[in-house]
Amino acid sequence: MKWYIHLEKRFEKELEHLRSQGEKARLAAKRAEEVIAKLIQKGWTDLKHIAKLADQGEHRLDGCIKYDIGGGFRLICFKRGDHLYFSYVGSHDDCHRWLNQSKNQPHLVGKREALTTIVEKKKPEIFKVQETREEEDYDERLMAQINDTILRQVFSGLVRTRQK
Repeated sequence: MKWYIHLEKRFEKELEHLRSQGEKARLAAKRAEEVIAKLIQKGWTDLKHIAKLADQGEHRLDGCIKYDIGGGFRLICFKRGDHLYFSYVGSHDDCHRWLNQSKNQPHLVGKREALTTIVEKKKPEIFKVQETREEEDYDERLMAQINDTILRQVFSGLVRTRQK
């Protein structure tokens, strides 16, 4: 099974715009790219733990996820089934305005022309527990190395108290 990550044209333009701004904006663009790279590399089964979410989250539009990428910048994406659309990146205020405009046109969100990356879903690894006697063997080998002298040194306080 596959997941699809889409970078909408508007998103790519805003990311490029951030790269051309000051140091904080360039760092925010880099962090946005890191979030996308993590999602491509690890898959996106757990979108809410891949990066820090904006404090208030986002409830204006269905399936909206808003990340806090530092320096007062936000990254906005939308989950639509097996598709994840990165739609906007910018300052907190710019994202706020963009979301308010987009809530009036929800039919357009997550459906614009975009660059698409296909990510293979990874099956969770299942570990089989095999019953072995290794632990028992280890305990037996360890106990064979312990004698009265070692026990008296380890528990010297108990031994002295008992002898009195």
